[in-house]
Amino acid sequence: MHQSELIKDINGENGYSLHLKLSDQDLSIIQKMIRIQFLYRLQLLIPKEVYLFNNIEIARYHEFSHLINHAEAWPKYARVLPREAVAIIKEMEFFKKLKMAVGDFTISDEESFGWENIYWRLVRPGNSDYGSLHADKWFWDLGSYGKVADYPHERLKIWMAVHTVCGKNGLRVVPGSHRKKDWKWHMEMKNGLKKPVLDENEDSLDLELLPTEPGQTVVFHDELIHGGAINLADKTRVSLEFTLLVPLDTKEKLLNSFPRKKEINYDKVSCHG
Repeated sequence: MHQSELIKDINGENGYSLHLKLSDQDLSIIQKMIRIQFLYRLQLLIPKEVYLFNNIEIARYHEFSHLINHAEAWPKYARVLPREAVAIIKEMEFFKKLKMAVGDFTISDEESFGWENIYWRLVRPGNSDYGSLHADKWFWDLGSYGKVADYPHERLKIWMAVHTVCGKNGLRVVPGSHRKKDWKWHMEMKNGLKKPVLDENEDSLDLELLPTEPGQTVVFHDELIHGGAINLADKTRVSLEFTLLVPLDTKEKLLNSFPRKKEINYDKVSCHG
């Protein structure tokens, strides 16, 4: 992959790229790091029942989730990986490829923890745990994440499948929606946070469930309409995400170095591709 090809894809027709994927070894490491934090959180909340979760894989979390208040147990700040875990992820091969493709960037610290925020999410089968449709830009416009960079930059979102079933859960997107600038939405307060709510009829949108087997990484535009999908599998979905802050001078250098236009045929992407 040419170093600016990923940037071209994200700013192109679809607004996302499926170029990057974790190795089996790195996926296993990330799964273990999430499990450690997952169990420690439960250890604090329900010490007498944590053994039940310890005896099963995290993808079976839903079988005992009735023992806790799910919404209160998993606020975003409790799912941000510690600094040491972030350091391990930044040494992984996929991260190095990301660096080659995007150039210099930093990861946002949305929770003001003092380190880069890489966080995970749980979506139980047949539940409403998944995020509603939105563009990440709207969160930043509302000031929900505060000021995270004092230099001109472009934001890119990374979404990674950790425990998923291709075709039955994952990430939904509206291809090309980053090019439309007049989407109708409003703000609502939820759990003390300003959140954008799309005012468009979902049935009128060209929604696409991306083919995301465990380890598949999606890199997408800050203005792409996206959201979770109802989990039709019989396992809990686990995903990982973080936001890149790419200095505009880095982006311009990458775009100017691109030798020719190259379109990606996403119709060829399959669940086993």
